[in-house]
Amino acid sequence: MHPFIHIFGLEIPSYGLMMALAFILAIVLSYFRAKKAGKNPEIILDLAIAAIVIGLGCAYLLYIFVTYPLDKIWKSITDGSFSVFKSGGLVFYGGVIGGALAVIGYLKLIKKQKVWDYSAIIVPTIPLAHAVGRIGCFLAGCCYGKCVDTPISVIYTNPIGGAPTGTPVFPIQLVESACNIVVFVILLLYVGRQLKRGSVLFLYMILYGIERFVLEYFRYDEIRGIFLGLSTSQWISIAMVVIGAVGLMLSFKREKTMLRAAAAAPSLVNGAPAEADEAADAGDPTEADEAADADSVETEVEGAEETAE
Repeated sequence: MHPFIHIFGLEIPSYGLMMALAFILAIVLSYFRAKKAGKNPEIILDLAIAAIVIGLGCAYLLYIFVTYPLDKIWKSITDGSFSVFKSGGLVFYGGVIGGALAVIGYLKLIKKQKVWDYSAIIVPTIPLAHAVGRIGCFLAGCCYGKCVDTPISVIYTNPIGGAPTGTPVFPIQLVESACNIVVFVILLLYVGRQLKRGSVLFLYMILYGIERFVLEYFRYDEIRGIFLGLSTSQWISIAMVVIGAVGLMLSFKREKTMLRAAAAAPSLVNGAPAEADEAADAGDPTEADEAADADSVETEVEGAEETAE
């Protein structure tokens, strides 16, 4: 394909360019979504730095572990050569898991923010950025598909990602890119305009886990690790779907609890705390207790939101 793109006389690696565009797109979109949700958009920039640095590091480490046997990795460390770490490559799952841990840690430990709120802002941008990144894979000739002659198969002439040359290859990268666009749209519709449904994280885990598990059967690059007939990514996909399904069910239960608590306190809309004060000033203990009960329900609602995180 086109492993390099020439712009103003400069030879730019297409994979690196698409990766950069993917990061920029996700950051900019998350920034404006944070403003729309009434959150501090500057936090998005801090999260982006943490996610990119930790995410890329984890993506590289997972590549090393699925490419080389553990004894060879250990030997390269003990003999001081670190030879296995001199090769290059990234695995998406390592990046998304590492990036997610970095974001959660930064929000919880440093910024003391609710991860739930920022999940609704950030998570839908992940499949969009991934879709752009996969175009880079297609141009570079990495993460390629099986050698099969179909109406949409392509023939690589000068790939830098290991794709075979001179033979039709199924463009699995473009198929995954299109699937990620579909996931992106579904997540946007799920979150809605309020940008409050942090459970979108679990929905993404389910959708992408299923997508990746199926598409792995069309991959042909051998550097993925195989265990009991399934690739490393397929095993991770299974774990993601299971965790996502459990998390989504628990989230639905918590949302119902929050809705019931809110429905049981209609007076909160009219300012129950103020009513409690007024009743107390008037010397009516019964009314004061009723208003105080409504106030306690509000506290329960807030507590449910904290638990949902």
